[in-house]
Amino acid sequence: MQLQKGFTLIEISIVLVIVGLILGGVLKGQALVDSARVRSIVNDINGIRTAWYGFQDRFHAVPGDFPGASTHIDAAALDGDGDGIIDSKQEIAGVWQHLSTTGFISGNYDGSSASVGTQEDIACATSTCPQNPYYGFYKITYAKKGSGVGQASNEFYTGGNIPSSVLYEIDNKLDDGLPDKGSFRVHADTATNCTANGTWKVVDEYRDCAAVYLD
Repeated sequence: MQLQKGFTLIEISIVLVIVGLILGGVLKGQALVDSARVRSIVNDINGIRTAWYGFQDRFHAVPGDFPGASTHIDAAALDGDGDGIIDSKQEIAGVWQHLSTTGFISGNYDGSSASVGTQEDIACATSTCPQNPYYGFYKITYAKKGSGVGQASNEFYTGGNIPSSVLYEIDNKLDDGLPDKGSFRVHADTATNCTANGTWKVVDEYRDCAAVYLD
């Protein structure tokens, strides 16, 4: 009979230590990636806010809603109706076309009204709307989809695919950390999955969330 030789306790301990180090490195790496994405989204929101107000200062009109866009920006630019609100598919698409054509944001957006989904959802296309770091779409539209909001306004959507824990970090940087209060709120369509008892789900996170920034 041949003796079967197994692993010693020391060998098993070494393997467990190595596995632990690998898992720790993976988790730490993911945390660093998420922190970088938090900073990226916060910078995007602040940059778009600056562009939004810069455009208004120059043209005395809201981007996307500017009725003289085809005359004063570019012949291919979409004209809005000049009522101060982004309340049509053409104007939702026109926001990014106006801002990019005038150099307030980088990129080149086609103004396709067929690509922006509905007035209140978070859908769009890469050729029409900028993307967040999780490949959801930034969007500005006249609605009241921020959780608990009672009156419609021009709302900025962060786009989807964002973990609830990441939105919690963004909320803390921009506002009060509460998903149904203040200027940064959970998008109502994702509130059930992404929040609980008036707080963002941080430990038991949901990974396809969206938020609304009110300004």
